[in-house]
Amino acid sequence: MRASLYEDTAPPAPPTGPLTGRDEAEFVIVGAGYTGLRAAIHAASRGTNTIVLEAEDAGFGGSGRNHGHCVPILGFIDPAAAERDLGPERGARFTRMLVDSGKIVFNLIRQYGIDCEAAPTGAMQLAHAPATLPGLYRQMEFYRRLGIEGRALDRDEAIALTGSDAFHGGWIHPDGGHLNPLAFSRGLAVAALREGARIHTGSPVTSITREAAGWRVTTPKGSVLARRVAIATNAYTAGLLSPLGSSYFVMQAFGLASQPIDPALRARIMPGNHSLGDTRPEVRYIRFDKDNRLVAGGLVEHVLGRNMEQTRARMTRRFLEVFPELGQIDWGWHWSGKLAINMDRRPHLYNPAEGLFALIGYSGRGLPTATALGEVLGEAGIGIAADRLPMKISTPRRLWTAPILSLAVPSVRGVMNRYLSRRG
Repeated sequence: MRASLYEDTAPPAPPTGPLTGRDEAEFVIVGAGYTGLRAAIHAASRGTNTIVLEAEDAGFGGSGRNHGHCVPILGFIDPAAAERDLGPERGARFTRMLVDSGKIVFNLIRQYGIDCEAAPTGAMQLAHAPATLPGLYRQMEFYRRLGIEGRALDRDEAIALTGSDAFHGGWIHPDGGHLNPLAFSRGLAVAALREGARIHTGSPVTSITREAAGWRVTTPKGSVLARRVAIATNAYTAGLLSPLGSSYFVMQAFGLASQPIDPALRARIMPGNHSLGDTRPEVRYIRFDKDNRLVAGGLVEHVLGRNMEQTRARMTRRFLEVFPELGQIDWGWHWSGKLAINMDRRPHLYNPAEGLFALIGYSGRGLPTATALGEVLGEAGIGIAADRLPMKISTPRRLWTAPILSLAVPSVRGVMNRYLSRRG
């Protein structure tokens, strides 16, 4: 079994190399994932001298390892709270970023011609039991009030759009879909370079220190003096800047991809090529790539995601419950990555010192959310004051101590599964 499907199918990354010597910039971004690269595009396109520093390669972390679902259904959208915290104008802008996060992803893909298997076909949210269907209709109505005209599905329509009688109806968010996440990351890197940003990969940041003229960001072979710095390393922030690296907890997710299935069978299973999530406590996320490979995954537990023989068997049983005609699924790829989870499951923007910002904690909604909110760090990078940014500034707080957290993780996993099942 090979590792990440995306490493085998994504276009190559743009040529970049380590930072060497001493350099200067107006804006330095640490981390070349969705957030950091979107921030770089935003700032560089507005004439800001921008450098991105990445320890590995563009999209190395969660941005290149997720399941590829763009599901702009976010449990932390609260327009009233945003307006209360930020005022009418900034609050409305923050809400709009979240509501439009799916559109933002696919608009960037179109604008920069990113080759990432983009399928803006909609995010389908389906009920696995009749009792969960009203909640999905309430969810659709919530988004309708925010300007998203979803499509309600009854049982017959759900069966027609999935090729399975395992679902009882639901709705489709029209702005969702799916893509190759590593290819999207690399495409954003190409876009950032095109806008004039410089990207240095293989450049882990070893220190960020205050100097009279700004911030000195140091790597093993060089350093940059910048007026403003943004940390966009999410689950890979530990050890970089205390206490940010201990303000969240980390969970592992795994991905699996099958060998291509028969095209005739594929034509009957999810013929509209939607992204699909259901309301089971262990959510079934289902999509296919352009070559008819089934892409799936879940949270790593004691056995699931670790013991591959048992994981393959369990995931096969899980999907045969929905699509029995698949037969014995030939899983050809397996990979894993980290998620940063804030206790309130909301992303937090930090400004621990003048000119220093960080955005952390997408809690399983990284693809649309991290891309959309990267604009916030980009705004900070061009010099917009913290009290004018369209996102509330949080106070960094250390999470519980490790022994206490280890006792809590099983229950947190259960909460996460229930949260994801409600929110798609």
